[in-house]
Amino acid sequence: MVNLKNLNFKKILIVIVIILFSLSAFFSLSPGEKIAIIEIKGVIKSPKEYLESIREIDEDDSFKGVIVRIDSPGGTVGSSQEIYESLNKLSKKIPTISSIIDIGASGGYMIACGTSYIFANSGSITGSIGVISQYYDFSKLIKFLRFEIEIVKSGKMKDIGNPAKKLTEKEKKLLNILVKDIHEQFKSTVAKERGLSEKEVELISDGRIFSGKQALTLKLVDEIGGLDKAIDYIKENAGIDSVNLEHFPKKEKKLLESIVPSLNNSSIINFLNKKLYYLYSPKF
Repeated sequence: MVNLKNLNFKKILIVIVIILFSLSAFFSLSPGEKIAIIEIKGVIKSPKEYLESIREIDEDDSFKGVIVRIDSPGGTVGSSQEIYESLNKLSKKIPTISSIIDIGASGGYMIACGTSYIFANSGSITGSIGVISQYYDFSKLIKFLRFEIEIVKSGKMKDIGNPAKKLTEKEKKLLNILVKDIHEQFKSTVAKERGLSEKEVELISDGRIFSGKQALTLKLVDEIGGLDKAIDYIKENAGIDSVNLEHFPKKEKKLLESIVPSLNNSSIINFLNKKLYYLYSPKF
């Protein structure tokens, strides 16, 4: 004989599952109003995951604003510029706010300039408007170890920065011209986005850093505050009462990163890379 109690229980359970599934589908189709939180941490050596996040946010009309949480000393020049430009474009569509946590310097600060409003904590480190590139001379070590290196090149400057030899005066001059040009680009961006005069920019663009409180006085940030203030700012400007927060970039940790979490920002990699950086890093 069929147990009616068990049968009824199964029917009820099936109905509950169907109802829960329907509700879940409904809320996924109607997610409500959201604020995206883009977290930029550590030295920036590739813009890919940040650009993908910005693109995803741009294509989703349920996002009413973006908060870029910055805790970065900067990174490579091109990466910083690309993230800045993408945020600048997005800021013309929805409110985009920067919130500097501990450090938002050099390329990290350039990225903040791509948003429409900048918050910083009073003790945050920001500024460092400058360019850095270091070249290492291992020629004496190579000579001591009795290594011989053969170089075949198509032009006199093709191996500029080769650690097997010292930089010549001509090479130093060429690199100084390059660094100055990129520095001028940085200063031009800051002047345009922060509404600063040429004189005001010159006073703050020698690579020095500032606290959040100092940066406010110098017009490098708009307000002292953290994440809560940034959320309130977007709510007020977007005319909304409540929102869901969604964090970006979305990615799964690779096995190697789990085993060696510091590998991505390895000082060894920074040491060996011959690149131009918008980077505040005294120990670089």
